[in-house]
Amino acid sequence: MRALLIVNPVASRVNSAVERTAQRELEESVTIEVVRTTRPLEAADLARKGVDEGFDAVIVLGGDGTANEVLNGIGAEVPIGLLPGGGTSVMSRNLGLPPSIPAAARRLAVALREGTERHVRVGRINGRRFAFNAGVGLDAEVVRRVDGRERTSKRRRSPDVVYARELLKLVARGSFSHPHITLHAGGQTDRVAFVIAVNLAPWSYIGAFPLDLAPSATADGGLDIVAPRRMYRRDVAGFAQRLLVDHRHARGSGDPRVGYWHDVSTVELRCDFPFPAQADGDDLGDVMDVLIDVDREGARYLI
Repeated sequence: MRALLIVNPVASRVNSAVERTAQRELEESVTIEVVRTTRPLEAADLARKGVDEGFDAVIVLGGDGTANEVLNGIGAEVPIGLLPGGGTSVMSRNLGLPPSIPAAARRLAVALREGTERHVRVGRINGRRFAFNAGVGLDAEVVRRVDGRERTSKRRRSPDVVYARELLKLVARGSFSHPHITLHAGGQTDRVAFVIAVNLAPWSYIGAFPLDLAPSATADGGLDIVAPRRMYRRDVAGFAQRLLVDHRHARGSGDPRVGYWHDVSTVELRCDFPFPAQADGDDLGDVMDVLIDVDREGARYLI
């Protein structure tokens, strides 16, 4: 059995020693060929080439962005293995893999040997596949700002800290506070300020704390959609309590400020002006017309 190991050498937890350790652990079960990315979106091409060349699995040592590229490079033809090389590495955690890269590599080595996999139905936003979440508006703008700071900063800061800081800045300025998006979902039409589609809970993490924005979201049905109708500064504490702690918005609380749709297969959006969009934490640029739907072919993940 042969597996292709795609390494993002600039991911926050990746260095040459980590790469060697991961390769050594994986080689307990399979023959490993290592390739390294040198530019954005290259991981998709490398993964597709690996499948075409007959590799039996594709392993990713990088963050959620690199994992998303691989997801978009291949279908369900071969299993994908995730090693948590990013600052948050949401998808590997949602699959129950160890947070330690060597431990995760040992788990994947066993999964490769024993054929242990999980099929995950994935979402799409304008054709771009996503494993755990996608968004239009506030969270996508935060992703863009965090990416920009990581590219220009000489210091590596915790992505959780940077994300929280940029989010608070945008809310304080009143960005994305008014309903400028028309949303069609589940036979309903609504006006909302921003939209988050969740495929697999938790939505994200801050440190070890899971952010269960859509606690009912699973990889076996449709998507869960969270769409605040407004977001003023005075609402932040209440939103944090409702959305991340008691989850009343997901239990039909009737809060007029938050729209919530569970297990939907298609969502259409029309923005009044260009809005930022993201998939699995990857900036997709600006959009105006958006189709979010379900790709039931999905992907196979080693667990």
